Amino acid sequence: MSILLVFCLLLIVLLLYARSRPAPWSALRLSQTPSPMVIAHGNDCGNGLYPGNTILYLQKMVALGVDGIEADLWLTADGHLVLLHDPDLEDSADGSGYVENMTLAQLRELNVAYHWSPDGENYPYREHPLKIITIEEALESVGNTLMILELKSAKYSAAEALSEVIQSTGKQDQVIVSSFHHGVVRAFRRLSPNVATGAVSWEAALLYFAQLIRAESLLAPHYQTMQLPMFHLGLDVVTAGTLRAAHKLNLHISVWTVNSRADLQHYIDLGVDGIVTDRPDILMAMLSNRESGVTPKLLSQNS
Repeated sequence: MSILLVFCLLLIVLLLYARSRPAPWSALRLSQTPSPMVIAHGNDCGNGLYPGNTILYLQKMVALGVDGIEADLWLTADGHLVLLHDPDLEDSADGSGYVENMTLAQLRELNVAYHWSPDGENYPYREHPLKIITIEEALESVGNTLMILELKSAKYSAAEALSEVIQSTGKQDQVIVSSFHHGVVRAFRRLSPNVATGAVSWEAALLYFAQLIRAESLLAPHYQTMQLPMFHLGLDVVTAGTLRAAHKLNLHISVWTVNSRADLQHYIDLGVDGIVTDRPDILMAMLSNRESGVTPKLLSQNS
């Protein structure tokens, strides 16, 4: 009875949004292809090849030839957007405090890769420190490579700052903006309607439940892409049904954060549009071997 009630309530919500139209136009052109996009994850804690959200990470991922690079953004006390995953500095830098309480000049004094270690024993960047970088520096360093920019800040001024940077640099066709804060994304969409955005949590949940009753055609998404976790609250989020519904609405769907070879192979076979991973080198090798018809023994092992 409770399940029936949930579906009835869901149907009412869907009808309220019923305008039956696909995702709105944006300057970014993404299409469904036989192989998923390889998207590097900006990991700060040692699971990746390099310290995420640093200039080294960006440059190395471009050199590797990934299709996209994910990065995280916070707003400094003096209005600059900088790349860092967590709101506080203790886990990554040789300093303390919150990013948003500090100026860019103060943050520049820190080594944001101080605690990065590939094995928990070696800390290679204590002797070779890496400084925090701004979104302007990040966009310049990646050339034409797509960036998925997650606004971690809950401040509307962060949306305003990012909109100004993207418009002034002419990168409207090279970025996807996402956030867990719906108000921030809504503000950004209003300021930059020509820039692609990702679905916020409740928008993704609405599509997920809509596709269960084949009611996705009732949705009118205000976003062009979806970056979804592998699982949420015990649910397998990215399924054949999710993909079918997303593609029906002309949405581009990526899954995060996928690292084991078994999981990577699962999402390759499922046909997702993009895979966000800490190990893009492994994913690229798997896709290359798939295209050439080679199936080495190594690919049957977990990373």
